[in-house]
Amino acid sequence: MYVEAYKIFTSVMELRNKKGQRKYGAIKYWIDKPQNVKPLLPRVIQEEVEMKIPLPTFKYIPNPIQANIFKTGELVVCDCCEQEVDMYCTKGIYAIEEVEYLCPSCIHSGLAAKKFDGQFQQDLLNSELVKNDDYTDEVLHRTPGYISWQGNDWVAHCTDYCAFIDYVGWQELVEMGITEEFEHFNGHSKEELSATLRNNGSHQGYLFQCLECQQYILYSDFD
Repeated sequence: MYVEAYKIFTSVMELRNKKGQRKYGAIKYWIDKPQNVKPLLPRVIQEEVEMKIPLPTFKYIPNPIQANIFKTGELVVCDCCEQEVDMYCTKGIYAIEEVEYLCPSCIHSGLAAKKFDGQFQQDLLNSELVKNDDYTDEVLHRTPGYISWQGNDWVAHCTDYCAFIDYVGWQELVEMGITEEFEHFNGHSKEELSATLRNNGSHQGYLFQCLECQQYILYSDFD
């Protein structure tokens, strides 16, 4: 479908910005070299393919693939290191310049935040509990953010920031067996949550866990 995509894009493209130039160049490459085009892999095969780039260990996101923080399955160019990568975060940084793709390595090292003068979290909740500035720097500048309705806010508990576990609704909390074991940051009652909290719904939950006391913390917002 590259030929059709080329015809459509060249009729509407805006080459005065770098994003438009990059997209035009990518499509033109496949038009000029059709022999290099590879078919997209079915999902079941994609999951078995070994990733080309290593996944760093993120203190505040223990399972970033399971939590759907990073996407896989296609090759993209990281806007920071400008290398082709097969694991990436999309539009996950708060910065003036528009950033489309960032690889795990550039986020983990802090290079992405430094290059684009941005941060990955919109706000820090209970941040007065955290006295170690290194913790704050890591969660703001070296930890990818999750996707939320109203902007990703990161929760602190005890004396450190919590680990992001997953996106959840009430059903997921029931399946985990923790409906009596979590604190809800926003203060809604369990009756309200059971009636309205839905994963991928209008009232979305974000589950964190304290790294010190292991307490589950639920943060949620509405569309």
